[in-house]
Order: sequence, then C-alpha cells, then structure tokens
Amino acid sequence: MADIYDRAKAQATRMLAPRSKGGKGAEMTLTRKVTGAYDPATGKPTVTITHYTGSAFRDAFELKSIDGTLIRRGDVQLLVSPVQVSGEDMPKPLETDTVVFDGVTYTVVAVQPWDYAGVAVGFEVQARA
Repeated sequence: MADIYDRAKAQATRMLAPRSKGGKGAEMTLTRKVTGAYDPATGKPTVTITHYTGSAFRDAFELKSIDGTLIRRGDVQLLVSPVQVSGEDMPKPLETDTVVFDGVTYTVVAVQPWDYAGVAVGFEVQARA
C-alpha cells in the first residue's frame, strides 16, 4: 500500500503533467552540463551534456516579491514535476542547469525541493531568462 508521500508524488505528477496528458503543465527540457577532468589530448576539460525531458507549470512572482537583487523582474517560478516524461525520476535541478520551457531558455537561479521524508514530490525553481 502506498504511503502518503508516494500518493503526494503521484498527485504532483498528474497535476504537473503536460496538458496533452491531462495535466496543467507543459513540456520542458532540463539541460545539465558537467565539466570533467582535463583531457591532455584536446587541451580542454571533458564536458558531458545530459538532457532530461519533463513537465512543469510556469508562474510569475508577485510584484511585492521582486526586490531587484534576489528576484528580478522577468524571473519566473517553475513548478517541476518529480517524474520525467519517460517515467524515471527527475533529478533535482541545480543552479548551473538550464531549462527550455515554452521556447524560452532559462537559467536556474534557485531550487526549493518539495522533499517529504526523502521522497522528492516536485521542485520549485526560480529561473531567469
């Protein structure tokens, strides 16, 4: 029997699913670029780029929250599903990641996971174009 945290994850997954699948979200792609060790053959460090396709809901910050320092005009809040389109768990977005949502590329500024008893139920992401 699923516990309350598994049910919360399933509900967040359903609600944040793309509209084409009955949810309130839209498809997004999280891109993670990891710089590895120095490669003497190329004279540069190795770079690994990984794409994760998921879904999210975009929301604007309230005007009173925009302070010009931590939250700037144009920043958006993305509520990211805990599950990728493939059904695998979505990794926690990092501040070095980028997100393509609705044709716009955003840089992740801050992440607040919805983490209940070790179960990632979703992620609240501050993103900047």
